[in-house]
Formats: sequence, C-alpha cells, structure tokens
Amino acid sequence: MRKGNLFTAFFLCLLCSCSQATSQEVTGSGLVWEKKAIHLGAVLEENGVRHANFSFVNKTDEPILIQEVIPDCGCTAAEFTQDTIFQDQKGNIEIAFDPKSRPGVFSKMILVKTNSEDYQDTLVLEGINVPYPEDIRQYYGIANGGLGFRFGIVNLGSVYTNGTKVKYIDFYNFENYPLQLNNIQEKLPPYMKAKLSPSVVKGKTRGVLELHYDPLIKGDLGFFEETFTLSILTYEKREIRIKTTATIYEHFDPVPINEVDNLPKLAIKDREVDLNKIKEDMPISRIVVLENKGPKPLNIRKVVANCDCLSIDLPTDELAPGEKTDLTFTLDPSGRRGLDHKTLTVFSNDPLNPTQTIMIKSRIN
Repeated sequence: MRKGNLFTAFFLCLLCSCSQATSQEVTGSGLVWEKKAIHLGAVLEENGVRHANFSFVNKTDEPILIQEVIPDCGCTAAEFTQDTIFQDQKGNIEIAFDPKSRPGVFSKMILVKTNSEDYQDTLVLEGINVPYPEDIRQYYGIANGGLGFRFGIVNLGSVYTNGTKVKYIDFYNFENYPLQLNNIQEKLPPYMKAKLSPSVVKGKTRGVLELHYDPLIKGDLGFFEETFTLSILTYEKREIRIKTTATIYEHFDPVPINEVDNLPKLAIKDREVDLNKIKEDMPISRIVVLENKGPKPLNIRKVVANCDCLSIDLPTDELAPGEKTDLTFTLDPSGRRGLDHKTLTVFSNDPLNPTQTIMIKSRIN
C-alpha cells in the first residue's frame, strides 16, 4: 500500500513538473510556484552569468502585482513581470547569478514582495561556483586519459538511501579535440550514471563531470571504495577510470516524540572491547551481546569490519522484543605489531541509532 502511494505521489509530481503551468493543471492556493528552489549545479566562472527562471500562477482571488524582488547578495540580479497578474495568469522572475570572484557552494535567498501582505515568498538559488585557477596545469595536476583532474579519488561522502547523491567534478581538457561521453556506458554499474556539462567539452577548456550515485539501486550499506570506467569519445574512443569512496547509510524519517518508546532499540553491552596483550600468531575471539530493548522487531541490516583481519559470526539478524544474540568476532593479528585499533559497525533498523560502532583494542607482541 505504501509503495502504491509513493508511486502515485511521484507520478503526480512528474506530471505537474512536465506540464505547462495553466489554470487547469496547477493546484493549490496563493502564488503557486513551478519551483521555489533551483540548483544550477557546477558554475564555471569563465562561462559568465548564469540565469534561472522562477515561474508561478496566481491562484489567489485578487490581482497580484510584484512590487519588489530582493536578492540577499549583490552577485544576483532580478527581472520580473511588471504587469498586474490576474487570477490564473502566469508570472515570471528571472535571476541572474554572476560567479566572478565568489567561489564555493552557494545558496542565495530571494525575497518576493507583492501588493498583498498575504502573498510574500522566498526563493532559493543554489549551486557550486568553480573559480578559474591561475595555473591550469598545477591546479588540474592529476592526468587521466588526456584530462586533468584536481584529485585522484572522488569522495562522495555520506550517501543516504532516500535519494541519489550527485557529485560535481570539474576538469580540464588538455587535448586539442572536443570530447563527449559515449552514449553507451557498458562498464558503469546500474547505480551509477554520468553526465557532462557542457555535453561537448571543447579542447583546452574546462568541463564538469556529474556522477549520480543511487544507493537504493546498489542495495548495500557501509563504506565502499570503487573504481568506475567511463567511455569517452574524442578523436578516438577512450576509457578513463574514476576512483570513488562513499559511505552509505539508511535513511529514516524523523520520529514523532510520541513514537520514541514504540520503536526497535539496539543495545550493545560492550561498545569497547580491550583484548589487552595478544600474540601475533594466535587469533583471538570474543563475544559481544546484542539486545533488542524496544517493543518492535529489530533487524540487523549488516555488520561491517574495517579490516580483513576481523571475521564475524552472527547466528541471527532478527531479534524479537527483549531477545538477545551473541555477535562473535575473531581477530587474526598476523603481521601486526604494537597498539592496534579496529572497529565493527552494526547497521540496524533502530531509527534513533541506525549505526553503532564497537571499538576493539589490542597490544600485539
């Protein structure tokens, strides 16, 4: 039932976003905006001013006149419909963003004032401003298939299962020839999509590679180091390899205060285990007790070790209310000496504490 509702909501949103804004297709009251927030993605400084258009329909019972549009930054300027907008008519506000000398992530607020105190709105313009470097070869010093990148590894950071993570990677095309992505990306996994901006990057210019990482399609949790192969077309077909890191977490909706005591609750008796002095040639095992202290069933989604030297045995991943289970881990200290710290991360459906870490300390002789 829930999936059906989600699909219906998604379909309605898609229909509204793809249709022309008319009096019959836009529902709601007040000033009904097609979008109140626009993300420009990566903005390359050398490409100059970028524009974003905010459109709305007057669904009030009175004529509306936009009196003033006030950006919160001198880097943005606004042009807007000057005429009176009658009921069911459409109005527009165009925002121009000047990226010069304003590097980094930006989020600009735009206040819209009308002749009616009841219908004031705030719009948001977001993006990532990429300044033009003084020394191209030094700045894009990581060579990869004729392209120059800033870093050898793309860190996607924390990725949550409620949406696709998008990473914008600026690069320089050191070739004399234009390049574009091959339409067929046979070596990309289904949870990864790639896009170029612009779609054709001329020789001796910059471009932006967008990586779209969908954790729901990947269907896993934890930390991942992966290498993806992209097919590009220039004067020849070529492949480039992109190394990434990402940590995937399950998303949980906020819990109402009156539901806090009606949830599965994972309790770990020993969050820190000190093995004291151990010998390099003798693997050692310990037990950590996991307990469900909540009134709802607890599911252990996954237990992740940060080292291949740790092996895990978990007899069950389903715990009824009040039930316990023994998590047994074995540390193989072969080839290790001195102070040693390892971790186990337990992922569960406890929405208040979905990830919990067990620290394992030892001194290896």
